[in-house]
Amino acid sequence: MQQITDWLDELGLGQYAKRFAENGIDVSVLPELRDEDFDRLGVLLGHRRKMLRAVAGLNQAELTGARRHGAERRHLTVMFCDLVGSTALSARLDPEDMWEVIRVYRVACERVIASYDGMVARFMGDGILAYFGYPRAHEDDAERAVRAGLDIISAVKQLETRAQERVEVRIAIATGLVVVGDLASGGLSEEQASVGDTPNVAARLQGLAEPGAVVVADSTRRLLGDLFTFHDLGYREVKGISEPLAVWAVEGAAASESRFEAVRTARSIGFVGRKPELEFVLSRQQLAWQGEGQVVLISGEAGIGKSRLVATLSESPVLEQHRRLRYQCSPYHSNSALYPFIAQLERAAGIASQDTPAQKLDKLEAMLALGSERGVKAAPLIAALLSIDTGERYPPLGLSPVQMRRQTFAALLDQFEGLARQQPLLIVCEDLHWADATTLELFDLAVDRIRGLPILALATFRPDFEPPWAGLANVSVLRLDRLDRQEARALVEQVTVGRQLPGEMMRQIVDRTDGIPLFVEELTKMVLESGLLVEDAGRYRLDSPLPPLAIPATLQDSLMARLDRLAPVKEVAQIGAAIGRDFSYTLLRSVAGRDDLTLNAALAQLEEAELLLRRGTPPDAAYSFKHALVQEAAYASLLKSRRQLIHKHIGDVLRDRFPVIAATEPEVLAHHFTEAGISEAALEWWRKAGHQALRRSAYTEAIAHFGKAVAISDALPDEPGRRSMNRLQLQIAYGRALRGSLGHSAPETVAAWNRARQFAADIDDPVELAPIHSGLFNACLTHGEIAPMRELAEAIMGAARRRRDSPVAAVLAHWTIGVTCWFGGDYVNARLHLEQALAIYEAEPNPAIFKASALDLPFVIMRFLALVLWPLGSIDRSRQLAAQGVRTAGEKRALSQANALVHKAVFDG
Repeated sequence: MQQITDWLDELGLGQYAKRFAENGIDVSVLPELRDEDFDRLGVLLGHRRKMLRAVAGLNQAELTGARRHGAERRHLTVMFCDLVGSTALSARLDPEDMWEVIRVYRVACERVIASYDGMVARFMGDGILAYFGYPRAHEDDAERAVRAGLDIISAVKQLETRAQERVEVRIAIATGLVVVGDLASGGLSEEQASVGDTPNVAARLQGLAEPGAVVVADSTRRLLGDLFTFHDLGYREVKGISEPLAVWAVEGAAASESRFEAVRTARSIGFVGRKPELEFVLSRQQLAWQGEGQVVLISGEAGIGKSRLVATLSESPVLEQHRRLRYQCSPYHSNSALYPFIAQLERAAGIASQDTPAQKLDKLEAMLALGSERGVKAAPLIAALLSIDTGERYPPLGLSPVQMRRQTFAALLDQFEGLARQQPLLIVCEDLHWADATTLELFDLAVDRIRGLPILALATFRPDFEPPWAGLANVSVLRLDRLDRQEARALVEQVTVGRQLPGEMMRQIVDRTDGIPLFVEELTKMVLESGLLVEDAGRYRLDSPLPPLAIPATLQDSLMARLDRLAPVKEVAQIGAAIGRDFSYTLLRSVAGRDDLTLNAALAQLEEAELLLRRGTPPDAAYSFKHALVQEAAYASLLKSRRQLIHKHIGDVLRDRFPVIAATEPEVLAHHFTEAGISEAALEWWRKAGHQALRRSAYTEAIAHFGKAVAISDALPDEPGRRSMNRLQLQIAYGRALRGSLGHSAPETVAAWNRARQFAADIDDPVELAPIHSGLFNACLTHGEIAPMRELAEAIMGAARRRRDSPVAAVLAHWTIGVTCWFGGDYVNARLHLEQALAIYEAEPNPAIFKASALDLPFVIMRFLALVLWPLGSIDRSRQLAAQGVRTAGEKRALSQANALVHKAVFDG
């Protein structure tokens, strides 16, 4: 960060150095900062303008350095712009006014050319030479040049100069092979010089253009398809060119935006090998369709072809008529309870973010009705899962978190069964290694439920995931191996549409891809796009000797080379990668800060390059990276400082503009703020995510969320006051999550309560201490440690006497004393204290205060009072309390303890 500090000091703005450092901003990201970024940094308006001017200079210096390449052979589109009537204009104007005309003309042209990622190679008086395709090539450089030409004409017409003279420009464009680079001769150097016919053709053709018009050579026209409307100017004699040239005048952009379909069609890659694997799964499918439900677990490393195998099976005519349900797990939602099911339900119902709650309910009910009548009855439960407000359509569910969880599971499983009884059902769950714990628990139940149904479930995962269902009678594991050399060659030929590659190039592809299908496919595409190959009689040949570095050694290099050639849309891919494997158009637009025209063009390029897959049409489109590896490569290409800035921006946008996501998926915001290094914000959102998971009894997710929050909190500097209290409350919540998942006596739970007790060392409030004391006391009780039980009970009673106005403290004190007495055989005093605890609880007009303090009341009081009354002879009262306590139990673990203790001690007494 010293470089950014020095830069700010040079501007006399060193006071902002700390803010820049806190937000991870270094010199490399300065050119990408926007007005709103400076606003968030709290930079004053005058200082902001000063910085922006300095950034512009810095950016130009960096750009100049980046453009100093050696000579290269390039297929280049060249534009030549000429100011109409400049000689006559200079005769009428004062030299200073003419200087101003040329200045604003150049600025306008350069701005437009840069907007299409072209490069101004040279200013020649009133002429401008520009390249499209160097130093970064694009698949649509000819189109970019023409659109830039049309925009330049429009921009120049709107120019205002001191001379009040009307200014017009004419433009010519040609495409062809050139040698471009730094042309040095003696002590002189001409950067970005180009040698070849193409620049000469463009320069000569501009003389044929009418003022305010764009003309193109036939070499360019052939590349443009139907993207523009043209007027054929016929063949023209051009000075210095031996043969007449076909020339076309551009009339404007075509109404249809079907350039990508018109210019090129996407290559359809077939499926190679895997015959034994296909036959294996199809054999399981036959059993499934006969009513013997099957699960096939497909394991393999990233890029090995798991998804391709599933897609091939899904489209196989052998499967006959069936219904398919697809669940996609996400690495960013591995702690979001039931995320794959929520996403599938929304997708199946056709629920859109802009729908009203009533519309969402209508769609949900219609979708659930496809399963069975029971499905419709489950609508309130599924609506709650999808965070849809049911209004007055359904009465409140009135269920505890445990009941809600259990009944939601049952509803989802019933939906499976209802659909399967209508026709065979194919369930696809991809990337199970990223599934959240609750999804895995539901999948666990589903594996058993489908045993007697016509259901085939296919689940894909990476080798580091160990499925707990392997070995069950209806579960099979299929491990995908790498392709052999013959299969890899066949896949290369699929990509090249049967055209043979030169032997040397084929050997390098097969050797370096190591049989991983994704590597084979992507590396072959890169070679085809590299310009090294020439098509010749149904095969490809090298136009020149194969350079040693022509083929990247790894897929990472291949993907980054493709991204570099797609600049500036590479940044869009990087922003999308930071958002996640899947992202919506609306979120990307909000984060990227681009207008629809620019963003649509960028996404279309990425889609055409087969890096992204699109569902729907903008602005309602959703995008996915074709492979997780593609997303990972795009994300890994970002500097850490740039990653932090993007993650912060994503978090800010989600918080400020997407309140539904912020409310339902707080862990997503927490992830982005964590990656941004914004500890305070990350802590806040991990805390929210933990509490939301806790309310849903999703204890595993709650542990993960609170664990991250605790780690962040521990790293923050100690401060007295509110932060200390927040750390205590966070530790208590963490203890509750551990208790719910692992039980009272688990070492992790006890350690959490002991740590909370350390945080509370200076606190004398029995209400704040209640959950800590309760947690520690239950741990001692479970282990049968009466001495620490008595010590804790006495400490709790002492605190309660100092706070006589607290029913929470009084109930906890009497309960712990009563249980301690019961454990020691003193039933009389045990009865006295437990009845006092129950009486205080029942007299309290606001029982919610006990729940807020994390006490399992009134169940625990009734449970132990029943145990005390039995040996004292109050058998009927004991039975009554035992039954009432079981009905009141608030969690599965407590219910199991109630059945074990009460029934054994009372009913078996």
